Amino acid sequence: MFFIDVANIVDDEWPKLAALLDEAETARAARFAFESDRDAYVAAHALLRASLSGRAKGTAPAAWQFGVTPHGKPFLLSPLTSLDVSLSHTRGMAAVAIASGRDVGVDVESFLRPRDALKVAERFFAPEEAAVVRAQSDPESQSEVFFAIWTLKEAVLKADGRGLAGGLDSFVVNLSPLAVSSDSGDSYGVEQWRRAGFFIAAAARGDDVNFRIEETHVPALIQAADSFEA
Repeated sequence: MFFIDVANIVDDEWPKLAALLDEAETARAARFAFESDRDAYVAAHALLRASLSGRAKGTAPAAWQFGVTPHGKPFLLSPLTSLDVSLSHTRGMAAVAIASGRDVGVDVESFLRPRDALKVAERFFAPEEAAVVRAQSDPESQSEVFFAIWTLKEAVLKADGRGLAGGLDSFVVNLSPLAVSSDSGDSYGVEQWRRAGFFIAAAARGDDVNFRIEETHVPALIQAADSFEA
């Protein structure tokens, strides 16, 4: 697990991050209407590429090639490895997850955004989860618990590969202790971190899952990329 605080990226670092993207990603970034959304996208994709190169030595960040499943999950086309990847970004924060030999998913959200949390939870969450949101004493607490549950569910659905098409109410996440239960019997390990006003959640298919999270800073990413050009 790697994350980057987009607010800490300074102006002269953005061109260097953008240089790590491929042509399709560069074109996609240019289509964002708002700079904050474009910045989060660039940061996430640059972070994924640099993190992969840090793990699989010998491949430059810009050399990785990706495909996308029908439900939108990226996967590695070249070079071929046993690594599974996931990425997520929102205004102000980007995160990626990389796992070897198992499916992985990550989601990041700001819990400071205004949201009618209870209304959304009652419509889309499993009844048990909606009840947890409803039990909070005020709208601010409801919103925070909502996003704690939401990020975990998104991470599970990304690991599963179905995205939101899998149905937010098709399984239940428990916040204390962190756990996932499903009628399908699928097993997932989950973890969650709180950074400033953001929740970052990760999920991986299977048992005995161990997560490690690391904050990344742009100079380290750029240094790693430059090492392939030396």
